[in-house]
Amino acid sequence: MAAKIPHFVWKIPPGKWAVKKKFVGAWRIIELEGFDTEYVDLCGPAIIKISSGGIGRMNFGAVEMELDCKMDDLNEEVVRFSFEGSDEGDPTCGHGYFLNENHTMTGRIFRHCGDEISFKAQRMAKDGKA
Repeated sequence: MAAKIPHFVWKIPPGKWAVKKKFVGAWRIIELEGFDTEYVDLCGPAIIKISSGGIGRMNFGAVEMELDCKMDDLNEEVVRFSFEGSDEGDPTCGHGYFLNENHTMTGRIFRHCGDEISFKAQRMAKDGKA
């Protein structure tokens, strides 16, 4: 019989958040590797929104994605996510991660069998400005 493989899980007690508070909210994407500002904001402001339950949305250019976010099992400074969405109407999916340093979110998106894109975002104020 194979040895049991240890698995670390960040357990979420009832009534607690799936994602740490410092990641929750609206973020304005300010940099997207390989794309100019005109493309980034092609279909409206490029934004990431994350709820305390770990469900979120990301949009940039002609891309819209729904996110399923969870704290990393081994590093609580990192949020990992899977996504499904569309790029110019074509289905897309994959995974990614981000971290928050000094109110700036940096991360990377990995499309399934496709591109890898780094991004940087700033927390949006309640008035909707980064």
